[in-house]
Amino acid sequence: MRVFDPELGAFSREVDRNPVSLDWGLSFQYNLGYLSDFVKDIGLPAPLRRMVPVVEFSLDSCLNRGCSGVTTGTVNPGLIWVGRFVQLGVAAQVPLSDRTGHQVGGLFLVHVFVDDLFPRSLGRPLIGD
Repeated sequence: MRVFDPELGAFSREVDRNPVSLDWGLSFQYNLGYLSDFVKDIGLPAPLRRMVPVVEFSLDSCLNRGCSGVTTGTVNPGLIWVGRFVQLGVAAQVPLSDRTGHQVGGLFLVHVFVDDLFPRSLGRPLIGD
């Protein structure tokens, strides 16, 4: 952005006005395996016992430089399946305001537990036993 200098009567220099922002979030999740094993067995079949329903709020709040108080973000409802060596997940990405966007997106998760796949090499401590 160029700034007008009244003393010179002209535009003087370019100034970037990058705002300081705070990225924050909140996540609600419940492990259905915990429900079945420790609360009450409601008869869920094996694949469903490993599911974790999740709702995540991912937000960004502007703190200064002309946009103070403006918060944008998404709500991401989804499911995660937890296996022994891998986690698989899927979630929708829904904008919370017009500033965030107008279309629903998707998120996908593939998390491989390398230390469980190779416990005698990559999964062992670097120092000690």
